[in-house]
Amino acid sequence: MTNKDEKEIQESVEQEIKETTSIDEVSNLEKEDTKKRKKKNDSEEELTPEEKEEQAKKERDMYITKLCADRALEQMQEETPLPEEIVQEEAVSEEAVLENLTFAQRMKKHMEQAKVNWNDPTKKMVRNRRALEIFGTIFRTFILIGLCFVILLPVLQKVSYAIRAPQDISNQQVVWIPEHWSLMNVKIAYTYLTINSNTTFLNSIFLSAICMVIQIMATAVAGYAFARLKVKYFSNIFFYLVILTLVVPNESLTIARSLFFQDTPFFFVNLISNVFAMFIMSAFGMGLRSAIFIYLFRQFFRGVPIELEESAEVDGAGVIRTFWSVMLPNARGAIVTVGLFSFVWQYNDFYYATLYKFNDPKVLPLLTTSLAGSVSQFRSMFETSFRTLINELGETIARDDKFYGLILNTGALLMMLPLIIAYFFVQRLFVESIERTGITGM
Repeated sequence: MTNKDEKEIQESVEQEIKETTSIDEVSNLEKEDTKKRKKKNDSEEELTPEEKEEQAKKERDMYITKLCADRALEQMQEETPLPEEIVQEEAVSEEAVLENLTFAQRMKKHMEQAKVNWNDPTKKMVRNRRALEIFGTIFRTFILIGLCFVILLPVLQKVSYAIRAPQDISNQQVVWIPEHWSLMNVKIAYTYLTINSNTTFLNSIFLSAICMVIQIMATAVAGYAFARLKVKYFSNIFFYLVILTLVVPNESLTIARSLFFQDTPFFFVNLISNVFAMFIMSAFGMGLRSAIFIYLFRQFFRGVPIELEESAEVDGAGVIRTFWSVMLPNARGAIVTVGLFSFVWQYNDFYYATLYKFNDPKVLPLLTTSLAGSVSQFRSMFETSFRTLINELGETIARDDKFYGLILNTGALLMMLPLIIAYFFVQRLFVESIERTGITGM
């Protein structure tokens, strides 16, 4: 092939490309070529005329090849259908085939497709994951329902006892919903709880609140000492001895404690039959479950960054000032947790009240000790205060042990009522404090 023939072929290809290419495409390509040529001006000046002609020929050939490839690619894209169109065509063809089949043939085809899907490894993994999720949800639901039933059953039972009339105690058909509705049991239970004093409820709240404040201060100081003021070997030994008090049952120390407080006055003050016995025990870290509170404060203070104390020391603060101004304000979560637990446990305490004998009606009558009165005390109260009711219902009601149990359950509900009401107000604060307490490893 001569040079003349090559030039004719190139000219024909260029003419065809110019005819099929839009003006914008040509202008864009020409602009790109001019940019490339400007970049190569320096190198082209050094070439000979023959080399320049050969280089121009190569660029022209590359230009033609590129345009041809782009044009061929566009034609292929126009002729090739999109994936969505292919899927739609296949779905239409399958529907057409299924319409021509009989019912048995369609069911057979569906069964074959289901068998293929069942044996597909990917779909099998998806099925197993969904099955585990459903099983876990059902299992958690049953666990939560069971726990709620165990926790709420006694409360619901006491509510049922409180709203039924006394004559329903002998009715075997009454289990949950009473046949005769009445609040007489509530009135009788309140009279029984306040038989010794009208301030029984206030006495229990007062004692619990004072012990709560003392417990917070005493256990916070002890927890901070165990967390930061460490003495080699002795700190851990003392802390383990404090934790050991949780293991020792209170019943084994009953005689020793009663004899100690009876024979050892505190600054010439006899602590038996004196409510200050509980305050002194709380102040010296031996109150109701003080070891747990010391542990909570210790774990919380260990989680506080030590840089806060170092900056306080740089500012000239001592140990007491650092604890009071830096550490204690940051211990809000632990304070709320300890305060709530201390108040509830002291409010429900019966052991220490009878041990130190400050539950005497002449000293400080409490709800727990009033609720634990004898049957003879209840019957004498009932016969004295509710003589009209006895005449209406008969003497057998006052002598029935079931009626005594009914009043005790109603009294327990009245005793729980202040705590239940308070819980609705401090629920969010209590949950947040539990999360922020920082109970970690020892």
